[in-house]
Amino acid sequence: MKESQRIRSLFSKQYNQNPWIGVNFVDKLAQITPELAAYKFSPKTNSIWEILNHLISWRELVLEGIHKNTYSSPSHNFFLPIKDPSEEEWNLTLDRLHASQEAWLEYFSSFEEGILEKKFGDHTYTYYELILGVLHHDIYHLGQIALLARVISESSKGQV
Repeated sequence: MKESQRIRSLFSKQYNQNPWIGVNFVDKLAQITPELAAYKFSPKTNSIWEILNHLISWRELVLEGIHKNTYSSPSHNFFLPIKDPSEEEWNLTLDRLHASQEAWLEYFSSFEEGILEKKFGDHTYTYYELILGVLHHDIYHLGQIALLARVISESSKGQV
């Protein structure tokens, strides 16, 4: 099996299949209401929704950057307040996550294996490290989302 196929498999598993960590995005996010997603413990903390938008934006930026051999991180690091915590907007966020997933899977369908060992732009890391970094970033934030969902639900007895 080619390395790109292994990486593609990891993207698929963490999104909506059965990864070794036992939780995937689709199943976890299906348990989260817009109210739960928008809840903040304090103005200085991030909501589940803000974390998810951050994650999606990084997926989009890195994938676009791969094609350009560069990207630029914004000063806000994609942590922006939720202006409309409606169900419609929550569904649009979930659609955006799905679109980012489809874009990554499409990228791997025409993947050139040789790129993995090349340095990315003027950075010290390779394309391989960058792409796996996206996976690690996703899983890190999925853990935060799962923990926040549990703590918010338990602390409010389900009444967010």
